[in-house]
Amino acid sequence: MTSTSVTDADLHRWVRLAGRAPSAHNTQPWSPRVVDGTVEVAVVPDRVLAAGDPSFRDLLLSLGAWVECLAIAAGADGRGVVVEPTPWLDRLADLPVRGPADPASPVLVVRPDAAPYATAFTPADVRARRTHRGRLDTAADLRRDAPALPPWLALLQVDDPAMRHLVRLGGAWTASRRAVAAELVRWLRLSPAHPRYARDGMTDRMLLLPPLLARVAAPLTRRPALHDAALTVAGLAGRAVEALGRSRPLPVPPATGEPLTGPQHLVLVARTSGVRSATEALDARLGLPPAQVLEAGRALQRTWLHAHRSGLAVAPHSEVVDSPHAVAGLRRRLGLRRSQVALAVFSVGRPVDPAPPSPRLTDVGAPPDASHGLVRPGQDR
Repeated sequence: MTSTSVTDADLHRWVRLAGRAPSAHNTQPWSPRVVDGTVEVAVVPDRVLAAGDPSFRDLLLSLGAWVECLAIAAGADGRGVVVEPTPWLDRLADLPVRGPADPASPVLVVRPDAAPYATAFTPADVRARRTHRGRLDTAADLRRDAPALPPWLALLQVDDPAMRHLVRLGGAWTASRRAVAAELVRWLRLSPAHPRYARDGMTDRMLLLPPLLARVAAPLTRRPALHDAALTVAGLAGRAVEALGRSRPLPVPPATGEPLTGPQHLVLVARTSGVRSATEALDARLGLPPAQVLEAGRALQRTWLHAHRSGLAVAPHSEVVDSPHAVAGLRRRLGLRRSQVALAVFSVGRPVDPAPPSPRLTDVGAPPDASHGLVRPGQDR
């Protein structure tokens, strides 16, 4: 393709592959469309976690992962991409809480570039990568030969005793905040009978739930009376576990040099000193301009693809960063400075059992989805 122009069909194919990017709760909040040889990417308010992601951290990381997957598709065709953030990327707080994407307000414009994107990864890696929610065994340090990070990013390791404590605290926080818990339940698809089972969200298969548990829990996600009762019970239990967890100090860390057992726990940390201006730093909820968090999402996706290439799997733990109490404990354990921000927490190891693929709106045969609002006849989606 190096000697020919990029066609709309090529761009549609790149968009289809980018749809395999990860996102919190598998919401797939992006809405791309091909316009005059470019890809305009808007955000779908219906697919933004208004309660669980008020700082837009997960949204921006997922958009970065989407861009990285698109760039890998372009690289396989001997092309590159130029990513241009629009002013709308800095105005995410102006998004409505619900509704479809607005085609007049794209947050990114992606243009094909003749210079090939230099990447070690392939479209096959993007398609085969999995998020794993089962047991992970010990593996070598992922950071040893991982792709280089931008100088303002670092991968720091958390010991297993602390991580277990922080995950419990983060999970309890999620359960105890009704709006956050309801948002999680909204994206659960625990039975093939769910009308969106093949489109998005978290299925019983990708969560590796035992069939009996999935059958029992499925009605809780779709019947209002059971749904409300389950949220009430979860809230009571979550508050009790959170109170207990907050009253206890972090476990004693393992002795220096003690061999690692179980998965490795890593935190993607950004230095806010790398922001481009004081105004941007003050305007950003994370202390980072949105374009920089998007770049961190690209780097995170490369790290996760490297894990896949190494025969490993990743289990994200957004709940640790979401919970103020858990992230405070995480900061103490890592000794983070005020200028450092924890953007993502995940475990990585050798999977004991294979993980099934998660559904995507861009999967062949997936029903069309009107919530994106930008689907055109004949567009690959």
